[in-house]
Amino acid sequence: MLEIERKFLFDSSLEKAVLLESDCCLLLIQWYLSPPDNRRIRLIVDREGAKVIETVKIGYGRVRQEFEQELSNGTLYDIGKTLRNERAVMKARYVFIRDTLEGVIDDYFVPAIGYVMEIETSDPITEIPDPWKFWRLPQENFEEVTDRPGYTARDLSVKLDSIVDNLPKSIVGVANDQFSRFLSLTSIVYPSDN
Repeated sequence: MLEIERKFLFDSSLEKAVLLESDCCLLLIQWYLSPPDNRRIRLIVDREGAKVIETVKIGYGRVRQEFEQELSNGTLYDIGKTLRNERAVMKARYVFIRDTLEGVIDDYFVPAIGYVMEIETSDPITEIPDPWKFWRLPQENFEEVTDRPGYTARDLSVKLDSIVDNLPKSIVGVANDQFSRFLSLTSIVYPSDN
């Protein structure tokens, strides 16, 4: 699938109301398999359940190709030890769907860099708007990092020793059962969190 996106840092706090306007909130952790492997394994937990997705991205910056396949949740048992030794990011993702655009606000827990906002489409004729217009927020709080080295999630990823120590006790838009499911599934990879 073709992925065209712009990425921005947001240098201020966000009102809870902005996050609650999202179509859904996902808890996710993405592990980046050590180079030269360019795959990532993503655990996504929403209110209905959980998915494990294997993704390969080719390209850099605004336009990339993305190939995804869903794996069974049992994959976490099969490769948990490998994932435990890989670098990862962990975040809450707030998804906003508008026509052919998908806007996301990522609240990063690991690394603790705050909010990263992306607007993406797979339609090459759709113009990607400025994020301050998409979310109706002050323009001065946005800094574009689309083409800046060091701001891909792979570049930001770090080695994790624990989930519990890095996850807030309460997250806007996340139900208790969603939170518990995330902790349960990540404990397969990080068993000391039990």
